[in-house]
Order: sequence, then C-alpha cells, then structure tokens
Amino acid sequence: MYKKTLLAAMVGTGVGMNALAADIRDQWDIQISKAELVFPGTPPQDAANGIKDALSQFAIPANLSYRAMPSTPPARPGAPRLRQMSGAVPSPEYLCEDAYAEISKKPPPVKNAFAFIAEGHQVCLYSFAQGVKAYVVYYSIKRTESLTSGLFNGITKAIRGSDEDRAAGQLKENIDAIRTKLPKLLVERIDIPGRPQETPDLQAVTALIPPAPEATATVAASPTTAAVGTPLQAKVEARKNLTAMGMTYHSQPQFMDAIRRKDDVAVQLFIDGGGINLDAIDGSGKTALQIAQTQGTPEIVALLQPRARPAAVEAPASVGTTPALLQPASADAAPVDFSKIPPELLTEMDAEVAKLPVSAEQKQLARNHLARQYLKIQALANALKSQ
Repeated sequence: MYKKTLLAAMVGTGVGMNALAADIRDQWDIQISKAELVFPGTPPQDAANGIKDALSQFAIPANLSYRAMPSTPPARPGAPRLRQMSGAVPSPEYLCEDAYAEISKKPPPVKNAFAFIAEGHQVCLYSFAQGVKAYVVYYSIKRTESLTSGLFNGITKAIRGSDEDRAAGQLKENIDAIRTKLPKLLVERIDIPGRPQETPDLQAVTALIPPAPEATATVAASPTTAAVGTPLQAKVEARKNLTAMGMTYHSQPQFMDAIRRKDDVAVQLFIDGGGINLDAIDGSGKTALQIAQTQGTPEIVALLQPRARPAAVEAPASVGTTPALLQPASADAAPVDFSKIPPELLTEMDAEVAKLPVSAEQKQLARNHLARQYLKIQALANALKSQ
C-alpha cells in the first residue's frame, strides 16, 4: 500500500526531495465514523439540548450553536458535507450546511516528540416534517514518525484496542447516552471503516422520510475535486481523500456500500479515484447504477450515468509547456535498472503511464522518469532507516 501511495504521489505532484523526506518521516492516519439518528416527533430544541447534555462530560463540555430554522420544515432532512481536505492536515470535520444546530466536543490531543493523536465528536442536526435527524460523527487523527510508528501503534492498540474498536465503542457510547435523554431515538445506520454497516432501525426511518425526488439536472462536480487541474491530479486527490475517510480507492465493496448508504460524496471520490469498476455486479447481481436506482438517490444515479470521455491526445506537447515528467533525461543520466523495482509496483506504474493522454514516445519518457524517482526515494528511505 505504501508503494502504491508513493507511486500516486510521484505521478500527480512532482514533489521536491525535501518534501519527500518529510512525507517519509510523517504518517497521517485519519478515521471517520458516523451514526445517523432520527428522533420522530421531537421538537428541534429538545433534540439539540438532549444530545448536548448526553455528550458533555465534567472536564470536556460539548458546545452547541444554533442557526436559523425554516418556518416550514422540509419533508426530507438535509445532510452534511465533508470539508475539503487540505494538503498539510486533512480536516475530518463536516460542513453542517442548512443544519439548524451543530454540536462539537474536542478533548485535548495527546502528543509527544514521536506522535500526535487527537479525536473529536461532531453532530449536525436537521429538522424535517416528522422530527429531527442527527449525523453523529466521531473522528480520530493520528500522526506518527514513520521510523517508530510500528512500536507506537502497537502500544496504543494494547492500551485502547484497535482503531475500529475505539470508533465502535465511542459511537455506541454516544448513542446509549443520547437514548437516556431522548428515548424515541431510532438508529438509521452506523458506518465504521473496516466494519460492516449496521442499519437496526432503517425500515422505521424509511417510513418517516420520503424517497428523494428524481433528478432534473446534472449534478455539479464535487467541490472536493473541482479545483484540481489535471485528470491525474484529480485522481490522486480523490484517493488521498478516500484514505483520509478510512476507505480504499480500489475497494469495490466499499464503493457499493457508499451507494447503499446514499453517501454521494464518497461515491464521487470513488469515481474520480479511478480504481473501481462501474459495471461490476454485487452479490445480488446488481450493478452500481441499478443499486442507486433502487435506493431512490437521483444525485448518485446522475453520477453513475455513462458519460463521454475526451479523446486521447497523441501529439506531443509544445516545447514551452512540456512538463518535467515528459522531458528527456540529461545526456549523462545512467540507464534505468527496472529490475530493482518490485514487479507489482512496476505493473501499477505501467498502468498509470498507459492512461496518460500523450504520445508513445512521451509515455516511455514518463516511465523512465518515474522509475528514476522511485529509485531515488527508495534510497532516501533506506538511508533514513539506517539512522
């Protein structure tokens, strides 16, 4: 996995050697887990105050902020959107757009010279005709120095269990505490990376919330990747964002699960990441598009509809605009020893190069350039390990 991530970074960014050294030394692990709760017939303020009281602790109070509410609640509640990931520290928080209230709780982080661990709780509340829906999010951020990460991760796992166990415990603890304050609570779904989705009260919630209306216009591009300049950069950015959300860009089961839980942001990222097959069928014999149509999610149906792809450009780029990846090597550059590159990585690299919309000659230049970069980075990593 490390080698594939390294390859994606080399193809999409062209980072300098100082930045590469920092990337090797620092590792980020972001886990985002979410529970969707529904409170039938509960007044909005009662729901917000009850959840705030349930999440508050003596030393770590929860913060509640209200926003304007519509005079007439909609038939369907809104939904939050994941914040755009930054290049330095990916944000695990959501934008509670159109929510009438937001609750947050952030315990102090744990940090030392080798590691940084932080976690937080966030709740976005939406009123609708039949009650209130709350998105309860638990996130954890872990940064370790790569040369000691194995030891540090082993210690933390022994102390508090795996990341999945920790997330499951925190979410279920929150749900139990909220239920004591608001007994009408229905659990629509629980999503924890690395675990099967739970939907204990989905049928009851479906009876309260009508299906989404049919889409009447093409869904706009995801804000997460709209500002990305090239197809390769968009692909790398989408894969980074999925990793930050606790998912793997080439996981077909996770892609299908995202469709079933109506997570249009994750679906868009899987499509942009280019690692899944849109025409594959699941265990029930349905394609991704058929599942979305059955779920009644027009925004996801629009994302999965076949679309025209731009034709590949075979002519070489002009001299003044040729990127470094496609420029010839210097005259004194040594030949590339491809035997030093692991076969599985070389296969992955060739697959990425084959997708470049350039001539065959430029593809060979790109292949040689990527191979040289990999060998340089591997040498740097080996030097760091020997220190």
